[in-house]
Amino acid sequence: MSALRRKISVSLIAGLLILSGASANAMLLDYAAYLGDTKVGEARVSIDVADSGYSIKGKAESTGLLGFFSKWRSLFSTRGFFSFGKPVAASYQVTEESGGKNKQIVYTGEEVHVTKNGKRRNPIPLPAETDFWSLLFLSKDCGEERTVHDGKDLWQVKPQHVETLPAGGQYCEFELIDEDSEHSFAAVWLEQIGDLTVPVQIKLEGAISGTFRLTDHAFD
Repeated sequence: MSALRRKISVSLIAGLLILSGASANAMLLDYAAYLGDTKVGEARVSIDVADSGYSIKGKAESTGLLGFFSKWRSLFSTRGFFSFGKPVAASYQVTEESGGKNKQIVYTGEEVHVTKNGKRRNPIPLPAETDFWSLLFLSKDCGEERTVHDGKDLWQVKPQHVETLPAGGQYCEFELIDEDSEHSFAAVWLEQIGDLTVPVQIKLEGAISGTFRLTDHAFD
């Protein structure tokens, strides 16, 4: 997997940090990323959900020694509506910056526009109906197999194990497969905070490895 695709993969898998149930609520969620016991990144996500639709905005960046030697930053946003209870994005945007290079993916309708280091490429068709962020941020059931997109590439999300925890939360294991048939595995611990169900911890193994933990939350 190329370094650029690996960084895109990190931002996508980081979307597993927010598996929240749809409700009329707004929340800010802060997460920290670790390799072993070393903190290497931070993420903040804002979720605003109502009957008429939803808005998701977030940012993630490397910190500590990793941030010093390999600065990486990502901004993302999506807006959409619900069709038969499932999220459908009407607009979608991801911007990534790393090592003086940048990439932007924008969806506003039926086409995806990709701009890399200031050069805009030819638009491509939308590869799937549901984007990664909308599905992961607003999913009600982690036991459902899904095919999602990151703006231009497809990902398969396959549940391997789901169980209800004694305290009332949920534990979920996933297999993630990209278009290059690269496999990663994720274990997610979910708890309800307010009206939203969010992961308090996620562990990744495979092409991408690390641990993400919820550090703070607030109602907006």
